[in-house]
Amino acid sequence: MQKLKLIKQENLPKDNEFLWRYFDLHKLLNFLQNKQIRFTRMDQFEDTLEGVPFETLLRITQMSNMPTFSLANFILDHKTTTLPQDSKLFGRIEKILQIQSSHYVSCWFSEQRESMAMWNLYSNSDGVALKIPFKILKNHLKPKSEEQNIQDYFCGKVEYQDFRNKSVYPENELSKIKKVSLRKDVSFSHEKEIRFVIKKEKTKDNLELGINSEPLNLEELDIKIVCHPKMDSWKKKNIKQLLINENLFRSFENSEIRLRH
Repeated sequence: MQKLKLIKQENLPKDNEFLWRYFDLHKLLNFLQNKQIRFTRMDQFEDTLEGVPFETLLRITQMSNMPTFSLANFILDHKTTTLPQDSKLFGRIEKILQIQSSHYVSCWFSEQRESMAMWNLYSNSDGVALKIPFKILKNHLKPKSEEQNIQDYFCGKVEYQDFRNKSVYPENELSKIKKVSLRKDVSFSHEKEIRFVIKKEKTKDNLELGINSEPLNLEELDIKIVCHPKMDSWKKKNIKQLLINENLFRSFENSEIRLRH
């Protein structure tokens, strides 16, 4: 089994600092039932530019010779888009697709307080947030042991770059972020991501849309389940009972955010 590598450890949270996942009630039920964390294949994320090296981003745009060319649109529609038969362009797109289909990611929000923005983006009034200290997560979160062809397993902080502005990146620093799964466009900077990433061998036959972690002993994780600030009291009682049933009665936590209903 691949041992977890910490990328730029000085940028990662301290051991006692929290990571968060905001999700709906069905994902909570799934988590409590299966006791696993899901690593999602990168080409399943809404951001089409996941995993595109910055240098490739610039060169593809230059190679297209089209002022209105959009790499994001081309990635989505590359099979039907009509362009000059430029083998280099299509070759680079193929490389991007291979990168996206060979990386599996578990994304966490890194902040010490709740975020109303995250509640609004990734949950609803019936949703919850999973809160866990970084030290515990990095020590317990592991790819399922039966998984084959894992080349690398690492954790790092996402660095947000302005993909449209070449001037902020000197030519000799274009490849400074070697883990392409740890970089995103600055338009996503509100996500404040820490990522756990599984890299598998690049194959055309890879049909897995996600990889599960090893089953977790939830009682060892010191997790907190925080209810949405707008959740009704009777629904909170149901969440409490779910946790009691799993011997996690100490994991329930009310939201610290107070809103006018």
